Amino acid sequence: MSVWHLAEAITCHAWNQDKSKVAICPNTNEIWIYSNCHAPDVAQWRKEAILTEHDMVVSGLDWSPVHDMIVSCSHDRSAFVWNYNPSERKWKPSLVVLRITRAAINVKWSPDGKKFAVGSSAKCVSVCYYQALDNWWISKMIKKHKSTVVDLDWHPNSQLLVTASTDMKCRVFGAYIADVDEAPDAGPFPAMAPFGEPMAEFDNANAWVNAAAWSTHGDRLAFAGHGSSIHFVHFGQPGEVPTLQSIRFPHLPLTRLLFLSNDAVVGCGYDFNLLLFTMDRNGYWSFSEFLDKKSATPPRLRLAAAASTACGSSGRVRCPAVNRRMQRRATRALCGRSTKPRSRACSRLRDRATARSPS
Repeated sequence: MSVWHLAEAITCHAWNQDKSKVAICPNTNEIWIYSNCHAPDVAQWRKEAILTEHDMVVSGLDWSPVHDMIVSCSHDRSAFVWNYNPSERKWKPSLVVLRITRAAINVKWSPDGKKFAVGSSAKCVSVCYYQALDNWWISKMIKKHKSTVVDLDWHPNSQLLVTASTDMKCRVFGAYIADVDEAPDAGPFPAMAPFGEPMAEFDNANAWVNAAAWSTHGDRLAFAGHGSSIHFVHFGQPGEVPTLQSIRFPHLPLTRLLFLSNDAVVGCGYDFNLLLFTMDRNGYWSFSEFLDKKSATPPRLRLAAAASTACGSSGRVRCPAVNRRMQRRATRALCGRSTKPRSRACSRLRDRATARSPS
C-alpha cells in the first residue's frame, strides 16, 4: 500500500464506476479530479481538472453509478451536476435549483442515476431530477425534519430514502416521482406513501443520528447514534412490524455506515478505525472486530510515552513536579537505575554525617 498526501485536508471524495478516477475537495471551494487511479503508485496519478464554480467549501461529492456525471454541493447553498465533454476535454456544470436557505451538507445519487438527494442544515432534503426542457435540475422538498440532515441513503429500488438527523430520529421517506420513476415500488412496505411523507420513524438512538444505510437487498437498515450506539432494523414481509436490535459499544461514535453484505456492516467514526458488525445464524448482530490492526507497543515504551506527555487521562494538564516524577519512574524502568538529582547541600550534609560517624 502506498500513501500520498493529496492535500492538507480532504472534506469529501467520490470514485467513478471503475475506480479509475477520483474527485476530492481539499477543504476549499475547489474540486480536484485525478485520473489514472488504477496505477499502484499514487505518484502516477494525474490531476486532470480543477472545478471552481462553488463559492464556499464543498461539503458533498458523488459520482453517478450509471452515467459519467459528478454532483457536488457546498456550504454556499448550491449544487452542480458536472458532465465531461470529450471534445473540449472539460467538465461542464449544470445548474441545480436546491431551494434551501442554509448550507448543503451531503449528496447522494440514486442507484438508477435518475435522481439525487441533498441533505442540508435547513431541516430539509432536496430530491433533484433533470428537466430537459429547461436544461437544469429541479427539486422537490422533504420538510419533515426538525434539525440538520447529516446523512442519507437510497433504497436499492431508488424510490425510498432514509435520513439521519440531529433531531435524534432516523426516518424512511417515500421518494417516488411520477415524471422520473416507473411503477411505484414500496420495497418492504405494503404501499408507497406520497412523496415526502414518512413511511417509518425510529427514535431509539436517544442522541444525534449520525449515519444511516440500507442493506444490499433492501430489507435491512442500520443507523448510528452519537451516544456510541448502532441500531439494526429488519423488515419482514410487507405489512409485518419490523424488528429492531440496538447495540451500545465502548468506543467513540460512528459517523458513516456501509453494508458489505446483507449480514455485515462496517462503520467508521472518531476512533480512527473501522468497526465491523456481523449477524449470526440466529439473526443477532454483534461487534466483530477492528479492521485496522494496531501493532502492540512494548510496556516499557508505553510507560515512557505516558511519562513524556503533559496531560493525563482526564485531559487536565499535570503540574511539573508530577511530570518529573513520572519521567524518573520511566527512566528507572528503562535503565534500571535511579535518576533523582542530588543537590550540593544534600551532598555536604551526607559528607559531614560520614565524617562524624565512628570508623
